[in-house]
Amino acid sequence: MRALRLHGPGDLRLEDVPEPIPADGDVLLQVEVALTDGTDLKAYRRGHPVLLGPPPSPFGHEVCGIDVATGRRMVAANSTPCGACAACARGQETLCEHLFPLLNGAYAELLLVPERIARTNLLPVPPGLAPESAAMAEPLACCLHGVDVARVRRGDIVAIVGLGPIGLMLCACVADAGGHPVGVGSREERRALASSFGASVADPEGADVVIEAAGTVEAWERALELVRPGGTVLAFGGLPREARVSVDPYRIHYEEVRLAGSFHHTPRQFRAALAFLASGAYPFERLVTHQVGLEGVAALFDDPPRHYLKAAVRP
Repeated sequence: MRALRLHGPGDLRLEDVPEPIPADGDVLLQVEVALTDGTDLKAYRRGHPVLLGPPPSPFGHEVCGIDVATGRRMVAANSTPCGACAACARGQETLCEHLFPLLNGAYAELLLVPERIARTNLLPVPPGLAPESAAMAEPLACCLHGVDVARVRRGDIVAIVGLGPIGLMLCACVADAGGHPVGVGSREERRALASSFGASVADPEGADVVIEAAGTVEAWERALELVRPGGTVLAFGGLPREARVSVDPYRIHYEEVRLAGSFHHTPRQFRAALAFLASGAYPFERLVTHQVGLEGVAALFDDPPRHYLKAAVRP
């Protein structure tokens, strides 16, 4: 089969590789569509500390496909907690000691979903939900987890720094939780989408919660400036391991600002995300701005168009 494999930063190759052979409990998907995202773009440009295995690595993790054995349209998460380790016992499933390796390889004609994921985090797509939208279940689940970690309450003013696809998804999740999302920064064409996802656009001072969704040092530091005393800053966008952020200790100590991190999602949130997409409450399909084949992914990552948000990759 044809598959994209990442040999190193900036070195993405379309190759002929052996078709995967499922063992008992595994599920083989014929990939209908895989979506690009900011994490894949970062991984392509600089590698990734948890997403990728040793090179050459399978690539792509947002996927909707057809179960080869049953013909059902399915959507897969890229991991599942073990349910038995100390972190899972504490209810911290996103910190599961056995969460890795993550499922990669959606940029291919076939994807093998291992039994450990298939038994918990492989779900049938609801009738009427387009595969491009269904494939957003994984990143949307991460956003739901972030809103949970931030403890967004009804009526909270929630500033979201960065209005890329994740930032717009976070706006929808905050609005669904009863908060008032306010988009901060980003390009004008992305700011124009904010209202469709329940948000206004401003530069608020003293927000109850600030969510950093741009994945830059500058955005992390801006988030810490925007929060009110006693408020919460959620670090959602990942930074390179060597990155360092300046933190005002006065704000953390004397103003009791809470700084929290958010990573990944739980099986409950993955199911909730799929239901949220199927509800039609927000036009998540508008986040898919481009269509490419496997052979077009590297060029897209090398030079993303200004209006690019996500691409549907069709093998």
